[in-house]
Amino acid sequence: MTASHPAAIAPWRPLSSCGRGCLRPGPPTVGRLRRTARIAAFLLLLAHVPLVALTRLAGHRVSDAAYRWYMRGILRSVGVRRTVTFQEAHTPAGPVAPLVVSNHTSWLDVSVLPAALPVRLVSRADLRRWPVIGWIAAVGRSLYVDRDRLSTLPDSVARVATALRRGDAVAVFAEGTTWCGAAGGRYRPAAFQAALDAGAAVRPVALRYHVAGTLTTTASYVGSMSAAESLRRTVAIRGLTVDVTVLPLIPPGATPDRRSLAALAQRAVDAHHPVALRCSMRHCPVPHAVCTRCARTPRENEPVANEPMAKDDDEQQHVRNPDRSPRHPDRRRSRTAGP
Repeated sequence: MTASHPAAIAPWRPLSSCGRGCLRPGPPTVGRLRRTARIAAFLLLLAHVPLVALTRLAGHRVSDAAYRWYMRGILRSVGVRRTVTFQEAHTPAGPVAPLVVSNHTSWLDVSVLPAALPVRLVSRADLRRWPVIGWIAAVGRSLYVDRDRLSTLPDSVARVATALRRGDAVAVFAEGTTWCGAAGGRYRPAAFQAALDAGAAVRPVALRYHVAGTLTTTASYVGSMSAAESLRRTVAIRGLTVDVTVLPLIPPGATPDRRSLAALAQRAVDAHHPVALRCSMRHCPVPHAVCTRCARTPRENEPVANEPMAKDDDEQQHVRNPDRSPRHPDRRRSRTAGP
C-alpha cells in the first residue's frame, strides 16, 4: 500500500510534506541474512494473530495483556529496542483515565505505545476490514474514526470520552498523519474535545527513533512509500532504538478549550523532542521549508503568544484541493494504521 491523494475525497484531512528526501543519510545496516531473519520473524508473528484473537474469549484483562505482549514481540522481531522513561510517577488509571497524545513518525508507533502503556488506540475506520491488521486492532479494542466523513466526528469524540470515563486510557496521534521525525505537524484539536467532555487529564508522550543517540528518519513511513518498502528499510537498520518519554500530566481544566489544550500538549512534546519549527500560519503545512503562501521561513513563523486562530482544519469542509493548486505541488499524506 502506498500513499495517495486523499484531499480529492476529504480535503480537510492532514497532509505531511515529508517524503523520501527526509530519509538520508541512512544509519548503519545489518547483513542480508539478519534482514531476512527479521522479516521471517515478523511474518511468523502475523501468522499467529488468530491465536492472539482467541484471548478475547477470556475477557479484556487477559486479551489486553496478550495484546501488549504481542506488540512487544512485533518490535523485537524487526530489531527495534525500546526505552520507557516516566518524567513523573506513573499513577494507575482512576475513575477517568487520561487521553494519551503522541507525535507520529512510523507504522511502528502503533506497536510502541501499547507496548509501553496500557492504552486503546484511535484508528482509521477502514482498518477493521483489513485482514490480520483488523484482527489486531480488534484485540486491542481500538476506537475507530471515519476520517472521510466529518459528520461522524462528534460520535467518534463521544466514544473516546465514554472510554475515558470508564477508566480506559485512549491514545491518539494528534498530528493526524506521519512525519519524518525531524519535522512535525500541528496537533489537531478534535481529539482533545473528548478529554474536555470527560474531564480527563492529557498525557503527552514523546517518541524518538535513534541509532546510538543520533536521530534517524529512516524508520519513518512517509510520502509515497509502501508498507513493504518501509518494512525493508526498518529491518535493515542496525541498533534502532525508540525512546518513549511519558511526560507530566496536563490536569483537567488547565486550558479553556481544545485548541489551547492541543497547543499545550504539542509544546510539551516539542520541549522534550524538538523538531524543525512549525509554520504558525494555518495555511502552511510545511515546517521545514519556506511557507508556500506567505514566503516566510519557519523561524519567522514561530508561534506568537495570543495569536488569533483560524477555524479548525478538522471542521473545515470547504478547502482548496492541494492536488489542483500550483502552490502545493509536492504535498503528500502518508498512510499508517493509526488515525
